[in-house]
Amino acid sequence: MFAGTLAMLHRALRVDARLWRTHVFRFSFAFLIYIGVWLTRQTSFSVGAPGLRLFEAMTWLNVALIVLAGISFFATAITEEKELETLGLLKLAGIDPLGILLGKSTSRLLGAILLLLVQFPFILLAITLGGVTIEQVIAAYCSLAAFLVLMANLGLFCSVAFRRGGTASIVTLVVLIVYFAAPYAIGTIKLGFINGAVIAPNGAIAKGFDRAALWCNDASLVTRLRETMRTGFIEQPIGFQVLVSLAGAAAVFAAAWLGFNYFTSDSKTERRPRADLHGRFIGLLRRRRSRPERRALVWKEYQFVVGGLPMQLAKLLIYGLIAAATLWASERYYNYPMSLAAQYVVVGMLTAIVLESSLYASVIFHDEWRDHTLPILAMLPVRAPAIISSKIVGCAPGLIPALIWLIVGCAVWPDGLEEAVKFVLLPSRWFFVLVWLLFLTLIAFFSLVVRWGALPLALLVMALAAVVTSLCGSPIILLLQLVNRQSGVAEGGFVFVDAVIGLLIFGLQFDLRRRLEIASSQ
Repeated sequence: MFAGTLAMLHRALRVDARLWRTHVFRFSFAFLIYIGVWLTRQTSFSVGAPGLRLFEAMTWLNVALIVLAGISFFATAITEEKELETLGLLKLAGIDPLGILLGKSTSRLLGAILLLLVQFPFILLAITLGGVTIEQVIAAYCSLAAFLVLMANLGLFCSVAFRRGGTASIVTLVVLIVYFAAPYAIGTIKLGFINGAVIAPNGAIAKGFDRAALWCNDASLVTRLRETMRTGFIEQPIGFQVLVSLAGAAAVFAAAWLGFNYFTSDSKTERRPRADLHGRFIGLLRRRRSRPERRALVWKEYQFVVGGLPMQLAKLLIYGLIAAATLWASERYYNYPMSLAAQYVVVGMLTAIVLESSLYASVIFHDEWRDHTLPILAMLPVRAPAIISSKIVGCAPGLIPALIWLIVGCAVWPDGLEEAVKFVLLPSRWFFVLVWLLFLTLIAFFSLVVRWGALPLALLVMALAAVVTSLCGSPIILLLQLVNRQSGVAEGGFVFVDAVIGLLIFGLQFDLRRRLEIASSQ
């Protein structure tokens, strides 16, 4: 019985162990920590508690990678079989739902846990640098492992419940936002009810809100990690957050198992007819949806990757509600000045732009490469650079809603106009834009190399590059700035760095074009 159930898991682990990129990926993690330890050792004489700083940096980097893995890696475990229409073949082969779930998701979870285990011996070196104890390291990695298990099974459930990987990723992201924002949201709702005289400040309902907020706060990974990084931490390594995460993981895995046959009874992924929402939003009741005409590729990316006009209007409304709630609640409930709330809006919209563009870059070529439709695309009388530019132009309107509210935030923020001008004029601000473009290019490049995980892999490469350049790039910047200050120019070092990043982007785009041509000819 168990041999048949575990057959798919056993095969997935054997295949994963024989792939060279798996070992390279794990070695990169270990090398990243080793470089971080070496760098921390070099700066230990000028920085207090260097071991704690290294420990904090690696811990939060792991959190970011786990979140990205949950959104893009685990949330596509079953949907990729649905999209390839091979899930029915697995059922026809006699593999039961538990065997499919273990083979498609648990194998990925075990590989991710091995990445944490690879790091653990190296992160113990932070203890020798001072500022951190063995109890803190063990407690933090227990929390990270439990959160990883929760994210893997949450992504698995969304992958089972929804037909497409994009939908599963979005739902996983929404649940994750609710998980992290729940303590603050419950407190805000309570204050709103109290100020509106709906409930009494010391009544039973208010106390219920307090208990719910306290429970969500104790179950949050952020709260647990902050506690473990506090000086004098002596608690048990398995805390409340670990137990809640493991219980939640077991619950969502059971839900995915029990509802597998129901959710996958019709595993085909044909697109349902879309309702024409243009008329509802802009009054064109008798006008049909626009046709691609001469810009077919641009139209295709805009409609099927970005979501078309209905999705842009929905995002414009959602981002507007978030910005309005931030500005409204800043002075009413939290006594924040409007300028600080506007900064939160700007940072939030910048984050939304980075996340949206990263998701677009991860699917802009990957879906066609995975479905083997690039040769069909190459049959069009259009060159590869035109295809790439058309796809970029088609995805660019998806960033307009966040950009609009970014401009609104800059208008409300007293220093917003000045900061916007600096981004246009100063090479030190061009650096952030170029790093963003380099990150997007890396994601698109890896989407043609690996079947899944292009976004986490690009983030890992960027993190490794940041550590390496901090070793060899920072002295160059400081030297050039020191020389240029004699002439009153302090941005010379960033001009050099911006030029290097620009060359990297050009080289990656050239190789991306080459790989696209190779994939199109296969």
